[in-house]
Amino acid sequence: MSFVVFEGVDGAGKSTQAFLLKTHLEAKGYEVYLTKEPTDEIIGSLIRKALRGELKTDTNTLALLFAADRMFHTENMIKRLLDNGVIVISDRYRLSSYAYQSLEVDLEWVKKINEKSLSADVTFVLDVPAFICMRRLKKQRFHFELYENEEKLEKVREKFIELAKEEKCAFIIDGNRPKEIVSEEIFQYLIEYQQKI
Repeated sequence: MSFVVFEGVDGAGKSTQAFLLKTHLEAKGYEVYLTKEPTDEIIGSLIRKALRGELKTDTNTLALLFAADRMFHTENMIKRLLDNGVIVISDRYRLSSYAYQSLEVDLEWVKKINEKSLSADVTFVLDVPAFICMRRLKKQRFHFELYENEEKLEKVREKFIELAKEEKCAFIIDGNRPKEIVSEEIFQYLIEYQQKI
């Protein structure tokens, strides 16, 4: 277990669980790096502007920007860290592109433009109903991004579940519970996963 990814709709608790896992693994003596997508690099900043409506772009271009940001992320950070024995935890990765962009763009094409990105060792998909995610987002933010309305989020949520079932090492986690319980379940999955490899 070297590359761990957290996926799910906005407000599902990915960032919280990614941080808790990092803390847990570091306490056990592992060197861990927590990262995210979109990145803080140039392409990632363009993506965030598009999501906030500050940069007008079409859905195909946005999908390509995500793929380009991911390749830069993989080649310039993730692979280097993994090669040095660091566990990498990413808050969002490839499944996010599949789930979100396939609302408006052909899924097979999105998969094609992401096919050279590195596959995660383990992916945790946090499943939380869209109306609860929207409630959480309203408490956290003063603005909403491109995909952040209940109808879209529910479609994306369904897509995440469908995609997770196709992935080799993806686990669907009920994220609509206290964060400590969710975190403990994730730790147990990792222990079981390590015993199998």
